[in-house]
This record gives sequence, structure tokens and C-alpha cells, in this order.
Amino acid sequence: MKKALTALLLLSLALISCKDPEWKEEYNWDVSSIPGTKQTSYPIEWEKGNYGGTWRDTYSDDPKSFNPFSNLDGSYTIVTNLILDYLFDYNLHTKEWSGNMVESYNVVTDKKNDTMELHCRLRDNIYWSDGVKMTAEDVVWYFNNIENNAEIYPLGEQGLYITMPDGSRKKYTIEKTGEYEFKYKFPRIVSEPLLVVNTGTIVARHIWEPVLKQGKKAVEAFWGVNTPPEQLVGNGAYLLDKLVPGERIIFKRNPNYWKKDAWGQKLPYLDRIVLSYTPDPNSELLKFQKGEIEAYALRGQDFPTLLPESGKGKFDIWNGGKGSTYTALLFNHNGDVLPEYKFNLFTDVRFKQAVSCLIDRATIIEQTTNGLAEPQYSAIGENNRYFDPECATDCTYNPERAKELLREIGLDDTDGDGILEDKDGNKVSFYLLTGSTDPVTHDYLNIIISDMEKVGIKAVLQTADFNVIAQKLLHTLDWDCYLAGMGMPTFPEQWYNIWLSSGNLHYWHPKQKTPVLDWEKKLDRLYNSQIYTYDQDEIRKNYSVFQKTIMDEMIIIPIFRRYSFLAANSAWGNLNWSSHDSIGDNYRYLFKRISE
Repeated sequence: MKKALTALLLLSLALISCKDPEWKEEYNWDVSSIPGTKQTSYPIEWEKGNYGGTWRDTYSDDPKSFNPFSNLDGSYTIVTNLILDYLFDYNLHTKEWSGNMVESYNVVTDKKNDTMELHCRLRDNIYWSDGVKMTAEDVVWYFNNIENNAEIYPLGEQGLYITMPDGSRKKYTIEKTGEYEFKYKFPRIVSEPLLVVNTGTIVARHIWEPVLKQGKKAVEAFWGVNTPPEQLVGNGAYLLDKLVPGERIIFKRNPNYWKKDAWGQKLPYLDRIVLSYTPDPNSELLKFQKGEIEAYALRGQDFPTLLPESGKGKFDIWNGGKGSTYTALLFNHNGDVLPEYKFNLFTDVRFKQAVSCLIDRATIIEQTTNGLAEPQYSAIGENNRYFDPECATDCTYNPERAKELLREIGLDDTDGDGILEDKDGNKVSFYLLTGSTDPVTHDYLNIIISDMEKVGIKAVLQTADFNVIAQKLLHTLDWDCYLAGMGMPTFPEQWYNIWLSSGNLHYWHPKQKTPVLDWEKKLDRLYNSQIYTYDQDEIRKNYSVFQKTIMDEMIIIPIFRRYSFLAANSAWGNLNWSSHDSIGDNYRYLFKRISE
């Protein structure tokens, strides 16, 4: 029965597939009309909700700390995303900014002197969860004493620098101009000033200033997992109520939250959010089927099980559309570490084009995701308003083309052992590194390895845990090929740590003082040209060249991008989820319908 349902699902998807675009993609599923699923309609219209109810969900990793300044692994966000609010909001559908805690703002540019100011007014109805009013003083104090403090928050302090035309670096600054007014001053014009300053880690001055006076160790220890919940004073919709490590995290409504619905009711509607520790997705599925949690993010393999029951009153499957991440292969380009023959091979664009032509994305998607993904040929996605689909690579599955490219390089199986050699007799062999132990990931990597082996490329799968991979990528740099999960940047400014040759996450060869390869020099130049201008036409032009360079040079070899689906209890209103929209606007508008 399960196989039959899988076949029916794949057949229904195949029947609604589109024609290949001009760059000859193998196929492009249209998932918008899968029977039994529903989608969020835009613009979102929120229903008037009723108060009460507990949303039950899961989490897979215990936070090491709640402190966003000392906890560098990001695990704090499971808490801070609910207890702290952002200054601004960005709508991925309209691709427009709006104020959140900031009520109004104005960007002032001085083209003659190449400077910029961002004038902001904070809403006058925002209170910290302990009842103290939030003012511009909180924002300015946070900026000057936390974010601009290299000892306390080195990542934040590094983000304040603006590269000047002469190559020097200057920080942007902040100035209080009234009880609720403040302005940011930039030493030169930037393309996205709101993106530069937007933060969800502004903390209460009256709580943190006494801690800061005690020194660095006191700040690092504050908001640890043993900190009493009442000391986690925030301005978000929820408060931390209780943490039991390895068991559950409980949040409760913030009665002092500032936001209201269209009818003047205070948000949020929910009483509580209870997250249960569930690191295993199979256990999570079982909990959903038993009604112990409200929602479950589907894997491709779950569709045949859940789809037949969707929309029948118990739960609905929400079709979130294309996901915001994709998988890709990266080759090491670091000549300081690699043997010369590997450096020459991995930096030869023809070799990487050949590898791309050997990836049978259609088969991988059909066999490992139930068809719920699409081939990926670009580095950037459509949620970026400067996305240029014409910059996609044409290196689709084509083994014959791959063989031609390998012959052009001068690779040949001279000893007849089935593995290609270069002119000096070095074997075309490398390790393919992954941090995933997921059987599905190993299945599709083995498909790729098998197809490469057919033309004489030997790849050996190498699995390592997160700490080993981090050590290899960031410190020892001793790796050949890496399976990376790549995000989709919404703005050209994002991922500077990855694209810039000086970046510490520039996987190919990190922390370069001056770029070594021509494509690195080009991306460095293009990056700076597109983020230091307010001219939208210039940004679009430069970012198209930026995208085209990434794919022309095959800096990354994209594989596929999954579609996202969420099964959710039908009893909830205002869920309105998609791959780019959180549940109920981060649980603010979510409510449980009253049974009649």
C-alpha cells in the first residue's frame, strides 16, 4: 500500500510538471496543486482570535545558554526569538521593509559627501516584561555598551565596520535625539541600512547595566540555563517559564507585550508554548500521529503515510513551497594545504562542470525524496529581489559532456584500472565529506559517487561529526570535497563571511589577506560595489554579474532544493505557515478554535 501511494504521488506530480526552461533543467515540479494540501494566501488576513490554549511542539537540541553574546553556537535563539523583538520587519513576499518596534523611520543620504543617516522613532507603548518602559535610551545603551564592545560581543562589534573607498574601516554610530528618537550615522552610503542595524538582541539597560559593571565573566554567565526565568526580561510576545534540559521548554504569554490585533486585542492569544525534547524525527512523527504535538515537518518519506488523512478534520498538510536551503558540493581551493595536483584539478572549472554533469538530480529526487524537491542550478533564490534566473548554470545531467570535459583537461585511464589519471599519473580520487548520518543523504551521495565512478572518478564517502568538520573547514583545512547545506541570502549583503576571500567562513580558502584566485578577486570587487550604493539599478546589474560568476566558475555545485510541508492540527486558527512564514507570525496570532 505504501509503495502504491508513493507511485500515485509521483505520478500526480509528473502530470503537472512544467516544460524545461531555456537553460534545460531536467524538470521543474509544480507543487502548488498537490491534492490534499493547502497553502497560505497572500496578503495574509488574520482572523480575530480567542485567548487560551497551549501549543505543543518539539525541539531537538538543548540550548547551551540563553545569552546571545556568549553563546556562539546559536542555540540561544530557541528562547530569544520568542522573548526579544526586532526593530524592523522584512516581508519576503512584497520584498519591502516596515517598522516593528520602530514606529517610523527615514533614510537621509548625502550623495555629495557619500554619507547616510537613518532616523528612527521607537513606539511609545513598548514595555519590558517587568513593566519598565522601553525608550531610545535602551537602544542607544545596547549599541554603545554591548554591540560595540569587542570584549563582550566580538561578533556584534565586527558587524559595525564599514569598508571605506580607500580600504580603511570605520564604524557606523548611533545618537539619541529624543525620548523615543535616535539616529544611526554611516560613514558612507550603504544599500540596505535597515538590514545593517536590524537586531533581535536588544536587552534592557536596567537589567544588564549592573551585570556589565561586574565585568566580562559576569556578562558571559548571565542568562545561562540556570538563570531564574524571571531574570530573562524581554520585550517579545512570550516569556520563558521553565527549562528542563533533555525534557521540555515552556513559554508563557508576556502580559506586557506591545502589539495588538486589528480589533484592539492584545497579542499573543496563546497561554503557553510547550516544547518537548525529541531529537529523533521518527519519534516526532509518532508523537504527531498520537496527537501529542500540534505540528510536524514532513520528510519526503512521510507523504504516503500522512497525505491520505490530510484535510479530513484531524490535521491539514500545509504546502510551504520551495525551501530556503539547498545542498551543494564544494571543492577545496586552498593551495597552501592541497597537493599541487589536487589544487590544479579542483580549481579547474572544467572538472567541476564535469562533476555537475554527472549528478543525476532527477533520479536522486525521485528515489530519495518521493519527488518532493527540484534540481538546483543557481546560488541564489527568488526571495532575493535581485535574483537573476538567467545566471543559472547549464551543467545539467549529461555524462557524455562530462567525459568530453575530462578529456579536455587531459585526464585518461592510462593503466586500465578504471580510475582516471592526470599527465603525471596522479589518480582522480578524493574524499567526499559530510556531517550527516541521515540514510537519505547517504543514499543520494552514493548515487553521485556511483555515477562518477562510471567515468573514472573515484570519490570516497567520509562521514564526520560537527566538531571534526568545523575543525577541518575552519582550522586544519585538510579536506577535498564537502557536502554543504547552503542558505538562500535575501540580500546581497548577506553571507559576506562566505563570499569574501577574507571571510572566516570562505570555505574554499578562508581568511586570505589578499585574494589568490581570479574569481575571488572578482567577487570581492563586486561585493563591495553592490553594498555601498543606494542606486537599485546599479545593485541589480552588479549582483547579476556576481551570481553569474559563482555559477560560471562552479564555485558551488548545487544539487537539489526540497519543498517544505507541515502537517498541523486542524483545530488551530491563523496558522498561515510557509517555508518563509513562521507559524502564526511567530505564534503571535495563533489561536485554538472553540469547538461548537
